[in-house]
Formats: sequence, structure tokens, C-alpha cells
Amino acid sequence: MRRYVVIALLLISVAAQAMPTLRVGDKVLSVGDSAARVQELLGPPAVRTYLHRQDGSLPNDQVSQGEQWQYVQEGKTVTVTIVDGKATDFQSQPN
Repeated sequence: MRRYVVIALLLISVAAQAMPTLRVGDKVLSVGDSAARVQELLGPPAVRTYLHRQDGSLPNDQVSQGEQWQYVQEGKTVTVTIVDGKATDFQSQPN
């Protein structure tokens, strides 16, 4: 029985790793939140970079595959990846 509890806890921890979040004050941004929600909590980005294909070209039906928005907060740079109007990734690195 104990083995099943350990396996269940491991599976839950793996699932939690797959859904990154970003704490903003007392609020939390999650993967899947809208770009409007990101701007509501973080404001306009300091730097906006447009994503392209690996060969440098753009898709035929889009201007860009997505965007990366950078914010400077509390001694770190936070990068939020936006694809199709939704947050898909959060990265943080010290300045």
C-alpha cells in the first residue's frame, strides 16, 4: 500500500512540474492565461521579441509564431512566452 502512495505522489509532482506558474505579488499567472491577464498583472513589457521559425522565416499564415515579453522585477528578468494570445512559458533569471 505504501508503494502506491509513493507512486501517486511522484506522479502528482511530475504533473505540477508540467504546469509552470509565475507569482506576481499575491496573484499567480499560469500557462494558458491570456496575454491580457499577463499585462493586467505585469504591465506592458520592457522588451518584446517576435518568435520565428528556426530557419528564420515566418509562417505563411502568421506574422509571427509568438512573442517573448521581458520584464525586470526585483533583481531578475522574467520572460513570458506568448503564443496565440496565451502564455505558454515563464522563465526567470537573475540580472
